[in-house]
Amino acid sequence: MIGFLKGEVVRVTERILTMCVGGIGYEVAVTRDTATRFHDGEQVTLWMHLAVREDAQDLYGFMLATERDFFRLLLTVSGIGPKSALNILDVAKPDDIRSAVAANDPLVLHKLHGLGKKTAERLVTELKDKVDALAAAPAFGSDEASFIEAITGLGYSLPEAREALKQGKVEGSLAERVKQGIKFLSRQ
Repeated sequence: MIGFLKGEVVRVTERILTMCVGGIGYEVAVTRDTATRFHDGEQVTLWMHLAVREDAQDLYGFMLATERDFFRLLLTVSGIGPKSALNILDVAKPDDIRSAVAANDPLVLHKLHGLGKKTAERLVTELKDKVDALAAAPAFGSDEASFIEAITGLGYSLPEAREALKQGKVEGSLAERVKQGIKFLSRQ
């Protein structure tokens, strides 16, 4: 299993990042939004999902582990494979899907995000219990989740990242807050 890749972007197309990791070029399928964020020569870390088929092994990359986890949740819906799940994440954000599932309203996904009516209905029906279980877990806001993701991505444990989040009183960009969190953790 490949958890994440860290390397240099060699080439960017509409839906594929080619990354050089340890002298090997990996082609990674990403959402269009993710592809627009990176340029050739840039260092990047992406959380991976490896889809193994009879005739191929495809990598799907995500900027946050939580995005990858939601992608994997979409794969549990009947009729949704990795390419379909990536297409869904191109048109609808995880929070939009969660809201539609919580409201039991597939029409929101169908009308606003252009998903097919049957696909939207299947998503809402089959994710109902799974999204409820996710909602029961303690959640962080998107800024807080990004902070936690960044700190744990640097090798700190989840409890350490949560403690740094509690102690952090810094306003500003994510990078500034992460820097402050690392300073706090280095003093421990």
